[in-house]
Amino acid sequence: MREVINELLPDEPGRSEAGISGATTNPTLISQAVLSNAAHYRDFLHTLPTSMPPDTRLRQLYDQLIIDSAQPLLPLFRQTKQQAGWLSAQIEGGHWMNQDALVARGLELAALAPNVMIKIPGSAQGYRAIEHLVARGCSINNTFCFTVSQLDACLKAIHTGRQRALANGVNTERARYVVSFMIGRLGAEAEFERQARGSRINLGRSDKRWAELAVYQAMQALMRRRETPAQLLLCSIKVDTDTRGREHCWHLQRTGADTTLYALTPHLIEFLVRRQQAGCSIEPAAEWVQIPGKVLDRLLAISYFNQAYFEGGLTPDEYARHPAFLTAGNDVRLSMQRLHGFITDTLDPPAFTPRIARYPTTLQGLS
Repeated sequence: MREVINELLPDEPGRSEAGISGATTNPTLISQAVLSNAAHYRDFLHTLPTSMPPDTRLRQLYDQLIIDSAQPLLPLFRQTKQQAGWLSAQIEGGHWMNQDALVARGLELAALAPNVMIKIPGSAQGYRAIEHLVARGCSINNTFCFTVSQLDACLKAIHTGRQRALANGVNTERARYVVSFMIGRLGAEAEFERQARGSRINLGRSDKRWAELAVYQAMQALMRRRETPAQLLLCSIKVDTDTRGREHCWHLQRTGADTTLYALTPHLIEFLVRRQQAGCSIEPAAEWVQIPGKVLDRLLAISYFNQAYFEGGLTPDEYARHPAFLTAGNDVRLSMQRLHGFITDTLDPPAFTPRIARYPTTLQGLS
């Protein structure tokens, strides 16, 4: 579908050198893929030895999804000499694993296909693991990133890892590094709203979008100062609808003055196509958008925003305790539970016990 989608997109994202240039996975997407192709993956599970421990079986299923996802991108990967065609494969337990476990699991994922980019969460342990994996020549996607402090730690880990690689004769010329700023999750976190109310500040939707854009700009400013080989990837991008029913996407329309990558969901691609077909195509901003001074003053009165906006706003030990990080980690945990439930139901289906049903007096709620 890549060529079809590129033809439908606005000129800027659709016909640039990159266009649709890669894909990403995470436990939520993988669990959705398994459940929507249940028959296929039930057959796969039945090929595994019956004596295999449950945790190993879960990992085998997860790895198979990575392999299945990476394979369609391999022609693009080879055609562009590893510039595009990457698949980001997320370490599924990364929000709680220690450095050694992250490195070991990352190397396992990287071995599944040549175009796998290891996706590692932005915890203190995660950044230590990133340094080790970069030193081994691996490509990295730093996920669960919400703050400038985390970005700073990631850039330092990449720099140190590349220095170690050079000293050890490891070639990093074709390795790629991206930092996934989960921009829409930053403003959506309930703690942001709670702290604002505690300071008697009424946060509207536009205030939250300005906060996200301010952190994005602070991240890009840091990356310019560092002259890093890493690139910023915006994900968790949101489309808003105004009071007149018109759709807008600040995350796409007010970013892009600096080189920016975007993770486009099917929903976002449909939005871009709708706008293109209506003659109002969406393109990245050519210049930086000025954050209104009064809005920024209100935001600076909220600790949650300051922690994200300023270098040093969080200590390394606080990265994995950031509210948005905790929410994202919980999503991973629930997704892995769904995968585990799918395996259990496939290999040990519950026995059917006939019973006399008590039917409701109305059909409300039935489907």
